[in-house]
Parts: sequence; C-alpha cells; structure tokens
Amino acid sequence: MTTSTLPAPLDMTASDLETKTPNQPRNYLNAEHGLKSWLLTQDHKRIAILYLISVSFFFLVGGLLAMAIRLELLTPQADMMAPDTYNKVFTMHGITMVFFVLIPAIPAVIGNFVLPLMLGARDLAFPKINLLSWYCYVLGGILLLYTVIAGGVDTGWTFTTPLSTHYVNTHVISAGLAAFVAGFSSIFTGLNFIVTVHRMRAPGLTWYRLPLFI
Repeated sequence: MTTSTLPAPLDMTASDLETKTPNQPRNYLNAEHGLKSWLLTQDHKRIAILYLISVSFFFLVGGLLAMAIRLELLTPQADMMAPDTYNKVFTMHGITMVFFVLIPAIPAVIGNFVLPLMLGARDLAFPKINLLSWYCYVLGGILLLYTVIAGGVDTGWTFTTPLSTHYVNTHVISAGLAAFVAGFSSIFTGLNFIVTVHRMRAPGLTWYRLPLFI
C-alpha cells in the first residue's frame, strides 16, 4: 500500500512551509522558549549570548561615561562638571570598561560559544558553574550600577592608595566589591575552560592538534 503526499496549497510561502514542518531541527535557540528557560539554561551557547547582551549593556554605560569625559574636555574650563565629578566619571568609566567589558568579552562570550565546539565536547565540564559565573557577573554589575547612581568613586580604576584611603567616603567599598564579585565570574569561567580542555577533548585531539585559540 502506497501513500501519496498532497501538494502544498499554492498560496503558501516558503516561510509557511518551514513553520509547518513537523521535523524542524532543534537548536539552542528554539529548543526552549520563555525567559525562565534562558535564565536557568545550562547550554553554553545560550550563556554566551547572555554574556554578550550583558557585556554590550556595560559597553554602552562605559561609552556614555566616555562621551561625558570628551564633552567636558572640549574646553579648558569646567563647563559640564566640577573637577571632583570629572574624576569620578573618569574612574567609573575605567572600572566599567576594564572589569565589565575588556576582561569578560573574549573568554566569556567567544570562549563560551566556540570552545566546546572546537574540542568536540557537548558542553563545558560544569554547566551549572558556567551559569553561576554569569550570575556573579550580573551581581557585580548591579553593585557597579549602584556605585554610579550613589555618586561614584574617586580613586582611579586600580583602587590603589593613597586615593583609595583618602576618598573612602566616595563608595570605594561598593566599587571594590563589584570588581571582586566580577572577578569570581572570571575565575569560574577559567576553571571551567581548564577542566574542559583537559578532560573533554574528542578522541585523537592531542595537545599538539589543538586549535590555536584553545
């Protein structure tokens, strides 16, 4: 007994056929839907996208602070902000760009996405710790935003003395804690990468055959 497939209606477009196909391939974007599926995901690709969105947001914050700095430097006089406010804006720009853009951008975004693929692994060694690292990053970012809204810090992004002790009344504690918590995010990510590279390589992928990025 043979079965015949009916032709598609003439008014159906290619996109309609794609949405009506029962065997549509599943990937990291359409496997699950909803905000909860993203916030509780353990897929390294989705976590990389979460990092990309977060890093892009802080890149915007750092860029706005840099714009304020450049606008102030258009003239020699203090037109837009007082000198101490300028120092705070400069410090908050440095903290944002160093700890929340430059450090996590390459390993957390690109590394999370491509490292398991280049190793032939299904995921990172510790998917839950991978998600925890993103939450640490977000928590550090919230502390940083609180520092900015509360008035900023006037120590330079390195938090070194004597500025960090002289200007201790300008939210040094919250700014240092933000960088400290974000540092834990980088530690968790690095730990995950090291264990994954050592223990989850595809058969035959010896050390001298590893891609240069790995």
